[in-house]
Amino acid sequence: MDTTDVDEMADRLVAMAKTVLADRSTDEQHFFAQMMLRQTAQLIEAEAEYAGLCFVEHEGEQAMATLLVNRVPSLGRKVDEAAEATKAQLKELYPNDEVRISALAVDHTPAVTRIGGLEVTVPPEISPDGQPQTLRQGIIQTYVPLPGQGETMVFELNTPSPEAWDMYADMFDAIVGTLDWATAEERAEQRELQQNAAIPAQPGPQAPAPQEQVPQPQQPEPEPVAQGVAEAVHRISRLVLDAVGMRGPVDEAADHLAAAPCPPCRAKGLTSGCTARHHWEMTGLTPATLQDMFAAASSHLNGSSWSQEFMTEGQATFKAQGDSISAQGYTVSLTSDTGQRRLLLDVATACTRGTATAVVDDFG
Repeated sequence: MDTTDVDEMADRLVAMAKTVLADRSTDEQHFFAQMMLRQTAQLIEAEAEYAGLCFVEHEGEQAMATLLVNRVPSLGRKVDEAAEATKAQLKELYPNDEVRISALAVDHTPAVTRIGGLEVTVPPEISPDGQPQTLRQGIIQTYVPLPGQGETMVFELNTPSPEAWDMYADMFDAIVGTLDWATAEERAEQRELQQNAAIPAQPGPQAPAPQEQVPQPQQPEPEPVAQGVAEAVHRISRLVLDAVGMRGPVDEAADHLAAAPCPPCRAKGLTSGCTARHHWEMTGLTPATLQDMFAAASSHLNGSSWSQEFMTEGQATFKAQGDSISAQGYTVSLTSDTGQRRLLLDVATACTRGTATAVVDDFG
């Protein structure tokens, strides 16, 4: 929720509840919205940096976890001192929990991780049976002292779904493993340096070239995608994600949306974008998990508004019903890369070069 207005927040939470629990009763939807409103108010009061919910179908059952991010004052001036002091304090507060220090990939920064349990009280006024309830949840917390800032970032994942604990724990480790101290400006500068490094150096005006240099064609910038089209494509992507399940982390570096030519137009030598294509990848998947995801896709996407074009070992294509954005539907392609243990997904709108008479020439 990117608003602190209580009335607007309540309206949006109710709308979200109706979307997430579309097949549930009105009472269940309002109970969910009340729970989220209570938690959201507490998070705002606690000045939380981030909070998110992750719903996953795990082995045929609905599982859920909450991810929180906050920052607190460090317990030491140096990161090593802060980590040791944090570890000692956590061991004192939670003697029955596992507490350990490990080094992150970024600059070998020490991080303190606590694994244990958490009791959440549901007050009677929002409890389904009108009685107070206590829910037991598994919890992982990782404390990361920020170098030179006197603050510690706290990442927390908790879940009331014990059967999905291992899956959520792996996802949490993957999230913490992506931490990077670079700013947005530094990342942009790094990308520019990498792009420049990929272009062969040209000799100066007075320096004779040892041999003839073949000019390298510059790659065109990706064509922008209109906001309405982007929202429609991302909606289809979310439906695909719901179908296959969140079985591993999504690679943010491989997630991109751009206008691109469809395969028939590319075969004709046309390079301008005629489709909006969203590519994303899920990593850390075993061959058995990839096989389960293909089976889940076939089961959930082959329905009233979806059709399965074809499926072979390691590849599948589905067609989603059209709408006002893409009248002829959307194409969804799944590719299994067992060697890299990842699932590659592409969601694309229909080609826009077609005409009403279905006559298409080399000029569209």
